[in-house]
Amino acid sequence: MKKSGMNLLYTLIAFIAIMVLASTRFEGLDFSSLTWILWSLLGVVIVFGIYWATRDSAGWEIGTRQVVMMGIGAALYGLLNWLFNGTTIALPSISLVAYRPSVAILVLFGYLFGPVVGFFTGAVGNIIGDFLSGWGVFPTWDFGNGLMGFVAGLPMVLAGSRAINKKTLTWVVGLLIVVGSVIALMNTNIEDPWGFRGPETFRVAGWVLLIGGVLALLTRFLGGKLGEESANMNLWGTLGVIIGIAYAAIGDIWISGYSFLATMVGQFAPAASFNILFAVILAPILLAAYNAVQSRAGR
Repeated sequence: MKKSGMNLLYTLIAFIAIMVLASTRFEGLDFSSLTWILWSLLGVVIVFGIYWATRDSAGWEIGTRQVVMMGIGAALYGLLNWLFNGTTIALPSISLVAYRPSVAILVLFGYLFGPVVGFFTGAVGNIIGDFLSGWGVFPTWDFGNGLMGFVAGLPMVLAGSRAINKKTLTWVVGLLIVVGSVIALMNTNIEDPWGFRGPETFRVAGWVLLIGGVLALLTRFLGGKLGEESANMNLWGTLGVIIGIAYAAIGDIWISGYSFLATMVGQFAPAASFNILFAVILAPILLAAYNAVQSRAGR
């Protein structure tokens, strides 16, 4: 295996080690069941499959700069998640789902520094945020957050360009947004599977998912005015949110016993909708600030 592949493997091992250490204080990591382990292994297979198909790209290389950015990204994402996890504004869901403007940090770090940095930022940052919040450890959701940053960083490794087949990407993102929105809007009232709360309404989540997706797609056509990088980052960031949150939500069908509709409407819709909206609005602002600092530094 190439050095880049070993670096990716070391990153995954570091994530698992941190997850196991954090789990010693909580019950979220249940070694009595293999379900979450098998679902996490599927995620690992997906990540390594993408790496193997693009292993010759320089975007997989990890040096001192990338390692530093992993630490900074995970710390920022984790601390901000902790702050927003404690918000007094409730986000209707059937599990622990919070508003996360911090997702803009995750998308930015993945897009700027590559999929490995994005993965570590999301996966370890989520562990930090949930640990500080006292929520526990949820392996597939940690991995799902990692996938969000991982996908956002894929432009760096795909043919060495940040503008890979944008038309196809636009159609894929648009289709996924429409499907997710329709599922949420057609099944707006979902009962709590465990009976702790009455039925929740997710109509707002469905509309926010649609609005956030439309904004992401609009930037593809307004790229000349908003900046080509911002437009591309929004598309990949949106795809990352969809894949990462869907991975975690669908995993709960087997891990937590949710039905498909319960997890897609009660978890995916509220989490993905606001994550996409925050990322589309805030990540381009952070990118502009980063580029401005880099220009002043002469880089």
